[in-house]
Formats: sequence, C-alpha cells, structure tokens
Amino acid sequence: MLCCQGSRPASSRKRTNPKPCSSLALKEPRGSIMNAKKNRRRLWLWTAVVSGFVVGLYACGGGLGFSLISDQQEVEIGTGVDQEIEGTYAIVNDNDPVAVWARDLVRPLETASTAWRDPADIGGFKVEVIADDELVNAFAAPGGFTYISTGLILQATTCAEIAGVMSHELAHVTERHSVKNIEEAYGVSVVTSWFLGEGLATEVIGGLYSFLQSTTYSQEHEAEADDVGLQIAYAAGYNPYGLVDFFEKLLALSGGASVPTFLSSHPATQDRINDTGQKIQQLYGSKVVRGSTQTYDCMNTSLQLADVQAAIRAGVSIR
Repeated sequence: MLCCQGSRPASSRKRTNPKPCSSLALKEPRGSIMNAKKNRRRLWLWTAVVSGFVVGLYACGGGLGFSLISDQQEVEIGTGVDQEIEGTYAIVNDNDPVAVWARDLVRPLETASTAWRDPADIGGFKVEVIADDELVNAFAAPGGFTYISTGLILQATTCAEIAGVMSHELAHVTERHSVKNIEEAYGVSVVTSWFLGEGLATEVIGGLYSFLQSTTYSQEHEAEADDVGLQIAYAAGYNPYGLVDFFEKLLALSGGASVPTFLSSHPATQDRINDTGQKIQQLYGSKVVRGSTQTYDCMNTSLQLADVQAAIRAGVSIR
C-alpha cells in the first residue's frame, strides 16, 4: 500500500518501511472525533428544540395567522404538485381558446380575491383546463395552481355557475386550506428541512400529491370557502347564487350510481346549499335576485359559455 511521502528528490529519499495508509492518513486525532460528535449532537439537539418550539407555537397560534410554510415555499410545493398533475391528466394548450377563456373568466375573480389575500404574494393564480369531458371537477393546489375540467364546463348552464365554483377554489387558496392540512401532517418535517437549510422538495413534495388527493377539506374549511367564495364572485360582478345552482344540479345528477368527482371531494348536502343561500341573503338581501340574467353571463371573456362548450365538443388541443 502506497502513501504520499512528500516532495524530496528521489536521490535523497531513504528506503523505509512506512506504516500502512490506514494508520497514517485515515486516523484522526481523538479530540477531533469527539468534537465532531459533539457538534452533530448539538445540531440535532437544536433542530429538535426549534422544531418542537415552532410546531408548538403553530398549534397554539394557528388561529393568529402563524404559518410554518412561507409563500415562497407554498409556490414550491404547488409547482411540484402541478408537475404531478400534468403527468396524470391531459392539459389543454395555453393558447387554446378554451384555456384562454378560462383564464379570462378567473381574472376578475383573482382581482376580487385581493381583499382576502394578495395573489401577487404567490405569483398570481395559474389556471389550467383538464381535457376530460367525463370528469366533472375543479380543484386548487397550493401556490395558486387552479384546475377545471372540460366535463365541468359542459355541465354548467351559466357562467355564474362556473364563476361560483372557481371562486370557491380560489377561496381555498386565499385561506391556505391545503397549506394548513400539509402543516398539520408534515409540520416537524417542514421545520427540520427549513432549519437544516434544505428545500421542501426532498422532505415533502415526494408524497404530497398522493396526500392531497386522499385528503378532503374539513367541514370548517368547506364552509369558509363557501363564505369567502360567494363574496369573491359577488365582488367580481357575478350572481353568487351561481354556486348554489351548480351544487343543486350536481346533486340531481348524483341520484344515479355515479357521483360527480366534484361532489366526492366537496360534499354538498341540502343543508349546506340552504346555509349558502341564507348567507347570500344575510350579506346582500335584495341586492341579489336568484335567476336574474344580468349577472349570469360571462364577463371579461371573448366567448360566451355556449361558444366554449361548442369548442370543447369540437375538440381541444392538448399540450
């Protein structure tokens, strides 16, 4: 076994029998080993202390707006989830008229949502259309990534219905409902990754898509999204009864064996529909008339709903 013997000229080197490299090069002073072990113990001790402190603070102060996950980290999580979704579903091209229409429809809703949370903090809402005429669903991921299926668009009768659904999804983002679910499930991992200077990707994003798929919103979160969502729709100029109309339509459709996906992830009971209607009356009274056509048509879009539905049936372009 050979080791480096220095840089003396070959003629002046003495013939010796050096000890093996393992005993010369790899053996560290005892003090160095002990110091390294102490430093590692200190690091993990402080990590555990900070993790416990922050998680405890979150548990006690969650209602005060304290969050383990920053806006930037939320977008990082949402970007990872978006990549998983693009690998699962067929997504309509961004320049397809149907996708353009969906973004235009959401734009005034996004502006109205600023009263609850500034969309600029997460880079705005990113709206994508899933090309699946059989899927009746809409959902949102952390970081403002929002999705609607062509199947849901085909089921709607008015733009106010779709605006109500999308306002509901935007409200889940403004109120950070998915983020709160993640914090409750992954809190210690998030804090440990942050304290050690690691990105969230290795600790959280790997299994996050499956987690969000299998986790439904609590009744409290759904009620809050209904409340905030109808106010967003109204502030954007839409009749807030649109969401109520769409829920009733899906309940009628679910009378058969197949329950629309949107209902399975957003349970809509008659009590919930009644509560939403009562909330609209409490907030707006005679200002809002159910069935009024004035605030049911599409606004800020180049196409009306019937045109969009015809374009979907004719076939959309896929990424």
